[in-house]
Amino acid sequence: MIIMDILNANQSDPVLATGDTRIERLLSIMMSEGIGSVVIKDMENPAYGIVTERSVISAMAKFGPGIFTQTARSLMTSPAPTCRPDDSIRQAMQSMTQLRTRHLLVTSGTDLHGLVSIGDLVKFRIRDTELENSVLRDIAGARMLSSGSHI
Repeated sequence: MIIMDILNANQSDPVLATGDTRIERLLSIMMSEGIGSVVIKDMENPAYGIVTERSVISAMAKFGPGIFTQTARSLMTSPAPTCRPDDSIRQAMQSMTQLRTRHLLVTSGTDLHGLVSIGDLVKFRIRDTELENSVLRDIAGARMLSSGSHI
């Protein structure tokens, strides 16, 4: 399974904001949408950025509550960590582990296709593993029946 399969199944676009959006507003968006990150498209920066719950908490610990009046531009990770639509789930998980991130933008060149989270990847890996186990059980059962053994 590849990353594009996950995007097609999720059928939701990432939430976008500008670099001028205040952190207080980003947190409100995250809460109302039930998401852990917002993609930032900033006219002053050609690369996409990302603000995550984790980055906000880290900034609060470092700078205190004044962070809420700051803008996304001051807090975003840019360029945001990315993967390609044709990457495997395993490749994306390895990237997340190496980069110590929970979100990857899915890009081809400058085109943004979507965003995947560690939760998305785990959900699809579990589904694949369950399907594989079911197929193996069916094969084992068929072999036992064809050999005359009883289950």
